[in-house]
Amino acid sequence: MSTQSGNKFWLRKIAAAAGALALGVAGLAGLAQTAQADENIPVTGVGNINPGTATSLTIHKFDGAQGNAGDGTVQDTSKMGNPLQGVEFTVTPVTYKGATKIDLDTEAGWDAINGIQATDVTGSNSAYTQDSANATKITTDASGTATESLPHGLYLVQETGSGNNNIVSSVAPFLVTLPLPQGSGNWLYDVNVYPKNQVLNAPQKTINSDSDQKGLKVGDTVQWTITQSVPRLNAGDSYNSASIWDVMPTDGSLAYDATASLTLNGAALSEGTDYTIDPAGTTWTLTSTGLGKIKAGDTLAVTFTTKVLKVTKDGSIANPGSSTGTPGYGSEFNGHKVPGNPTPYTYWGQLAVTKVDENKNVLKGATFQVTAKTAASCPATVPSDGVVSTGTSDGNGIVQWDATSPASSPLGLFVANSNNGPLQSPSKDYCLYETAAPAGYIAAAVQTVTITAGTDNLNTVTVTDVQQGHPTLPLTGAQGIVLMSVVGIVLIAAGGTLYVVSRRRASQNQ
Repeated sequence: MSTQSGNKFWLRKIAAAAGALALGVAGLAGLAQTAQADENIPVTGVGNINPGTATSLTIHKFDGAQGNAGDGTVQDTSKMGNPLQGVEFTVTPVTYKGATKIDLDTEAGWDAINGIQATDVTGSNSAYTQDSANATKITTDASGTATESLPHGLYLVQETGSGNNNIVSSVAPFLVTLPLPQGSGNWLYDVNVYPKNQVLNAPQKTINSDSDQKGLKVGDTVQWTITQSVPRLNAGDSYNSASIWDVMPTDGSLAYDATASLTLNGAALSEGTDYTIDPAGTTWTLTSTGLGKIKAGDTLAVTFTTKVLKVTKDGSIANPGSSTGTPGYGSEFNGHKVPGNPTPYTYWGQLAVTKVDENKNVLKGATFQVTAKTAASCPATVPSDGVVSTGTSDGNGIVQWDATSPASSPLGLFVANSNNGPLQSPSKDYCLYETAAPAGYIAAAVQTVTITAGTDNLNTVTVTDVQQGHPTLPLTGAQGIVLMSVVGIVLIAAGGTLYVVSRRRASQNQ
């Protein structure tokens, strides 16, 4: 073979390969399409439809962005998103246009639906008849798939249930024919459609860290932040409502205090212009102006404070603080609600102080101060700042704290905050100072008190004062007489001794 002939041979091979590749690419492009509502149904003729060939409809349900219109063939779902289980579809035969029966095994049936769209069937005063009595409900399985064998015909497919999925943008009703024209006289008897849903992700709620918790006594506030990602919508949908909500515990442990901010991607929105707050202070709703500012993927964040009103039995205050564990916050977009996750907690405990003397007699009028412990040990004197509360012992020796008005006992104190669910036996150290003792007593030294959470763990401290000493007193008369009597006895004894000694010496000299 000559070199020129060889070159022509290989050029023909390359051209043939290129043509095959082009056809392959075209085929892949067809597989990459997804089903979409209101797509015109092409009519190519019915001369070669086999009326005896069974037909079926398979719905594949995923979340994520929509693509282009599909062609009914099987597609690669590996990159379509997460399968949605439990989504219900109602498949209803469309049987007549006026008086004309829609029989897709006849030319007249195809003529009756030429150019039809879903809105022609679902709209008011529609010329088309739905056979609701023979409608079929199918539900997607764990793979997001639902398959149903159906007779030849035209079907209206409607999404009628979302299951446990937080679907914020449902699929619009769409039409499908069985069989489905494929062009060039080809028919698809087993039709696959891939409608997409847009899912509302759960908001997340956080509580300020222990180090940022400024208010440490009951009556002070705790700060929370709820963050929500704006969901994607299906084509043609728009945001017509959006809100973030929070429910206060029903046990009266918390009350709404104030809203610090509502931000969109970190920029503050304006109350009254962009959003409103309900009278209870627990729902933040975007206005039409605010709705016009959001888009898919944006981040809304509301930061607010609540006032701690009391210490609970176990010391925990959840949201909403119920034993069911149901989160007390969430979000809503276009009427679809989703509860939040996770549930943060704040913990509080109590301190009761009693004042006595060395004989356990109660003492009135001693004053105390409590501060947070910020070092390894409590300073000997009260710091210039950081006093949590001041109290004074009453006639029963019980310290009444001015954290409330009127003053009361015990004193409710902050213990811990948690963003990740319940804590096991949390505690926090405080410093207890006796700043003034009752008259005639010496004030006790500072001591560390450990506060554990809950009313069941009442932290009781008894502070004992020692009575002050006194100066040396002068001798009284009675004490002088006794002393003189003792001296007289000593002198008499000494005189008797001298007399005996003198008599002995006189006897020896005789």
